[in-house]
Amino acid sequence: MDIRFIADRNLGTLTKWLRILGYDTLYEPGNADRDFLQRAAAQGRIALTRKRDLGCRTGPVRVVVVEADKAPEQLTEVLKVLKLIPNRDKKMTICLRCNAPLEEAAPEEDAQELVPAYVHQKHRRFRRCPLCSRIYWPGTHSERIEEYLKTRLPFLDHSDG
Repeated sequence: MDIRFIADRNLGTLTKWLRILGYDTLYEPGNADRDFLQRAAAQGRIALTRKRDLGCRTGPVRVVVVEADKAPEQLTEVLKVLKLIPNRDKKMTICLRCNAPLEEAAPEEDAQELVPAYVHQKHRRFRRCPLCSRIYWPGTHSERIEEYLKTRLPFLDHSDG
């Protein structure tokens, strides 16, 4: 079973980085409260929060109180606390906006009208979010993300195969 998260409003940037690593991560813009925990339990998600008082609650949901202030340290903390090693094949497979799994997009039919012409000419592989129709491709942004992960998470395997 895949690990799934729900993060409170104080962990928006962490949410993005967990999605980049391929983790299904809901973002809750409201308060981390009893409803937040009930939603986590009902959906089988690990609750991530900065609210220390939620850490002492007992119940059917696992709660991780994130101590670190900045997203890179938060990401490292969550991975280490939960002893997670992200699957490199799942990196960049989830929409950063919607949290939906990305689908392969045909360059001619799906992507041509939605990306700049130079991107369409240079790249042949595109992914599309089925919910928001956002298009992703392996460009310089992906390369910068990989470099960032290598420097921030040196304990992970970053090899390509």
